[in-house]
Amino acid sequence: MIRFPLVAVFVLLLSGSAASQASVEVPLTRVLAGVVQSDGRVDYARLASLHRADLDAALAAVASQDPAALRSDAQKTAFLVNAYNAHVLARVLASPRATNLERQDLFGAFFRQPVAVAGLRMTLDQLEHGVLRRQSRVNGAAVPAALGRLRPSRVDYRIHVALNCAAVSCPPLAGRAFHASSLDADLDARFRAFAGSARAARLDGRRLVLSSLFDWFADDFEAARPVGDVLLAAMPASRASSLRSRMAGKTAAQLRRDRTVTFAYDWTVNRAR
Repeated sequence: MIRFPLVAVFVLLLSGSAASQASVEVPLTRVLAGVVQSDGRVDYARLASLHRADLDAALAAVASQDPAALRSDAQKTAFLVNAYNAHVLARVLASPRATNLERQDLFGAFFRQPVAVAGLRMTLDQLEHGVLRRQSRVNGAAVPAALGRLRPSRVDYRIHVALNCAAVSCPPLAGRAFHASSLDADLDARFRAFAGSARAARLDGRRLVLSSLFDWFADDFEAARPVGDVLLAAMPASRASSLRSRMAGKTAAQLRRDRTVTFAYDWTVNRAR
């Protein structure tokens, strides 16, 4: 009987996990690098003509991923975010006449139809809310126990700047797939970039306009402190100073009651102009 040192076994396990992640990340990175524009919009025509094979390869790898190989929170989160984003890209390709998800009542078609992820069937709503956000019920139904095994151990509010729902108000896609080894730094950078943008917060005259993400997912953002403080801490200093009096110490509920504050979200599809 051949005996392997424990260190060698551990290295083999890690390399197997990394290889399974790469089968998603490599083709998805080629897709994202090729179609995500500097303004965050997506060239879906280019995706269909030049990168469809890469997207299909990423989706096939998402479907066949061994869930047991996803051991750490970073591995689970990177894989799940990549899976979500790849499937949303495919949804847009399958819906060439989609222009506004809200006005055309496309939420069901985009987010409530089952897809294949890690050998399981789940909707993108279940992936986002039931797995990544650890909710017990999604769209009125209990989350299957099998999906629960993919959950990270805690909710990381920064996933809301990593998931892209194909709307112009979404935090824009990165130009590459997420990877477990750099996930924390990448999520932090993405959150800071979003917090400092007009998508997250802007003044329209005397009115403060905030992304609806901070209202819809207030419980995630406010696990430790009010959402106003979370946002201010992530903004560039000059931007934070101009908004501090309007946001400091404010929870989403308090901001919601303020008649000079609006939460807004534009569901126009983020097609390249």
